[in-house]
Amino acid sequence: MRPRPRHPQPPAGKINVTPLIDVVMVLIIFYLIVGKLASDRKAKVDLPPSRIGVSEDTGRVLAITVQNDTGKARILVDGSEVRPGELEGVLRTVTGRQVQIRADKGLEYGAISPVIAACRAAGLASVKLVADRQGGAP
Repeated sequence: MRPRPRHPQPPAGKINVTPLIDVVMVLIIFYLIVGKLASDRKAKVDLPPSRIGVSEDTGRVLAITVQNDTGKARILVDGSEVRPGELEGVLRTVTGRQVQIRADKGLEYGAISPVIAACRAAGLASVKLVADRQGGAP
């Protein structure tokens, strides 16, 4: 009778990393989704389309959102509602932050003009208008 070949036993210190990789991938996907939701700046607004421009910076940004509230403009600064008369005072306290205006495409320019004027009166050097990227040039 022929002896059976012996199968070597795997070393006792071998660790299976497959479950660890699965958990890390789930965490990465979770943080990507949360990051996308957080970038909406707490206020839903239907942005106008644009084929040109640059992508949004992720640095220190102050978002001024102008929502269409049944034909009337509603102004939010970083998610908190501000009256048009108080906007300039709030903007005077902003230092070292990039200012972005996110306005609903259903609003007329006359509803957004006071926000831009308040930024100018507060002495802000750079104000960017945010639009939704619709293909075109990078």
